[in-house]
Amino acid sequence: MQKPRFRKLHYVFCAIIFYFVMKTTELKAFFAEYAGSFETGDADVSRNLALKHDHSLRVADEAARLAAAEGFSGRENFLLARAALFHDLSRFEQYSRFRTFCDAESFDHGERSYELVLEKDLLADLPEEEKKIVLAAVRFHNRREVPGDLSGARRKILLAVRDADKLDIMPILLAHLRKPGNAAIVYGLPDTGVLSPEVGRALLAGENPDNRSFESSLDFLAAKFAWGYDLNYGWTCREFLKRDYLGQLRALLPEKPEILDDVLHRVLSYLEKKGGRSC
Repeated sequence: MQKPRFRKLHYVFCAIIFYFVMKTTELKAFFAEYAGSFETGDADVSRNLALKHDHSLRVADEAARLAAAEGFSGRENFLLARAALFHDLSRFEQYSRFRTFCDAESFDHGERSYELVLEKDLLADLPEEEKKIVLAAVRFHNRREVPGDLSGARRKILLAVRDADKLDIMPILLAHLRKPGNAAIVYGLPDTGVLSPEVGRALLAGENPDNRSFESSLDFLAAKFAWGYDLNYGWTCREFLKRDYLGQLRALLPEKPEILDDVLHRVLSYLEKKGGRSC
């Protein structure tokens, strides 16, 4: 027979798990309803609303796997799940209004998602410090560089969302390359097969190219090699290697320019080294 103290702890643990499950179910229901509110009857809009809805759910799944592999606490996992689900909340409004996912042609989707989470009071159940942790992850997940003044749990959760986001975007890009048909995935950029000098320079320098320098879909896709340098957790690096995302990407791009082979080799070497440690 269980002792009263252990029985009480068991009940508390079960209550916490029940709360997390019910809250997650409630938030996912809101998320689906919110995404659907931007339906217009246009097939292109419906396709891209569904694209971002499903992407966000998968990012939450990837984030959960990352958290388990990296030893996040139960509470950190809960906050990460919330941030991952809402990181792209503004994408539905963005595509419905502007017919693009390009922030330069619409709005900063991280900043707008941050505003929406606040406007809709989606973190009302959290203490103030935990709200700030989730909000920072939503707000800065798409920045070229992580703000230098973030530390502790705010930085930890943000880096995890950034990693999980990249893990799910890569197969979307690979699927598009194998069967083109949704130009919104590559920001509607023309398929010229030419890599712009600025993007090539940034890649060879180990830098993340500025989206504003993209002149073709090849620029957009080649820039994803630089994502390898922006991964933060050892588990994510190992998953990129295991899933061969960058090798598949290179195989689906034009044979020229050859600098992409050099860039691929450099990034894979970096990931192999980084895979043994985390941020």
